Amino acid sequence: MNAPAGFEFWVNLWRPWTMAALAPKELWQSINSGWTFGNVTINEQNSSAPQTEQAILAHESYGRQIGKLLDAVNELAKAQPDSKRNEAYVEIAELKAKVDRLKREAAVSRIDQLRRDLELLQASDHPEDQAIYRSNIEALRSLVRHELPKS
Repeated sequence: MNAPAGFEFWVNLWRPWTMAALAPKELWQSINSGWTFGNVTINEQNSSAPQTEQAILAHESYGRQIGKLLDAVNELAKAQPDSKRNEAYVEIAELKAKVDRLKREAAVSRIDQLRRDLELLQASDHPEDQAIYRSNIEALRSLVRHELPKS
């Protein structure tokens, strides 16, 4: 049995619309559904504004934010009359001391690495490495002559 004339035309015209009826009424996908910073994942389940958090972190890391808060809380705790007896204040002072010690240790480690890097450049046979070495040694000498500002 043959289809009536023009039937194929109407079938082909109607077919995309029948497939569209099977599609969901709304299609939505987050462009940035979640991102990871270190071992922290930020997404819509744990943040009301993950894009805002990402923008803030581009300028101020969590460590820097927490460090500033710890400095302020420590100063406020020290100003309290019972700062030596209140366990919470003592713990803040201990945490601040520990963080400061870790920062100093990290600074020493970075300086040690800088020394090793400079020694590597100094021992190199490449003229450009020697130029980099001399330039950095001169910059360091200038810095030491003027001394670092006390914080």
